[in-house]
Amino acid sequence: MTDLEALTRIIWGEAESEIFEGKLSVGASIINQAQAENRTILQVIETPGQFEAYANRRFWQAPYDTQDPAVVQAKQAATRALQGEDPVYEKTHFCAFQKSPCRWHYLQTPPLQFVGQHLFVRSRAYE
Repeated sequence: MTDLEALTRIIWGEAESEIFEGKLSVGASIINQAQAENRTILQVIETPGQFEAYANRRFWQAPYDTQDPAVVQAKQAATRALQGEDPVYEKTHFCAFQKSPCRWHYLQTPPLQFVGQHLFVRSRAYE
């Protein structure tokens, strides 16, 4: 699986209903985490407990080769993130703050950044 496909699938699974900047931010934060941990994008995605869309297998349900607007936009966001666009400024983790408490996220390195329905932080482990 290519980085583009893996990133597209996880963006679609985690941020399908987000604004475009939210999708791009999710992709960028995953790339930032992969770089900070010297791992591949897929290794980050496959980390147990890391992403709900991977745990519930939604990742594998993404109709990758389609013209579905949500998938096309996820692929555009993944492409731009892979080209280096980073609207979250090296932040490495995110959570859907209105869906879950995000307790761990509030304990990480400030400043926090909100994009759409997600909260983005940089893990203290990478400081």
